[in-house]
Amino acid sequence: MAFRAVGRVAPTKGFLIKLRKRVEFFKMGAETLEMKRDKLIKELSALQGRLIERKELDKEMMEVYEQLKVAYAIAGVEEMRKAALLSQPFLVKVKTTSLMGVEIPGAQIVQKGFKPSPSIQAPLISALDGLQRMMDRLIDVVMLEAALERLAIEVADTMRRVNTLRKVIIPEHERAIKYIEERLEEESLEDFLRIKKYRMLKRGV
Repeated sequence: MAFRAVGRVAPTKGFLIKLRKRVEFFKMGAETLEMKRDKLIKELSALQGRLIERKELDKEMMEVYEQLKVAYAIAGVEEMRKAALLSQPFLVKVKTTSLMGVEIPGAQIVQKGFKPSPSIQAPLISALDGLQRMMDRLIDVVMLEAALERLAIEVADTMRRVNTLRKVIIPEHERAIKYIEERLEEESLEDFLRIKKYRMLKRGV
């Protein structure tokens, strides 16, 4: 007889022992995955509480945009070009940390682009400082959303594995074990009756 999640079943004591060990292994695996799922969900919930940072960032971006418009109107094109020439590359170092096998991205700014200079007008310096602070926040929010996405995918995948083990693989193996036990019990009873009949025939009953 064949069980979908088990394959062909041999009604023998050796195969029964093998299936019992396999079920124990699957149950341990399911428990481990459930612990992983719970840990990931806890981390996911903690990060979701920070999603308000996205709304705050949107507001900050609009404010910086308005500051830049005012600075441009006051300082003019040449002053903006001067600020651009005095700027340096904006460098970010990306690193990851592992949480239950999930790579969580993080970033650290190693070099900021704008350096204030006395030769640049104050309104423009203020606007560019605001832009730089906004970039810091933007990178944090991007890393947050990337972490949320990776955790959500892993949680969903882990839950699918747990459900497959708990609702399909383990029950199928347990049904196969029951089937083998019943077959072995029938065979044992048949052997007992056969031996009993043989003894009775031998005695001439």
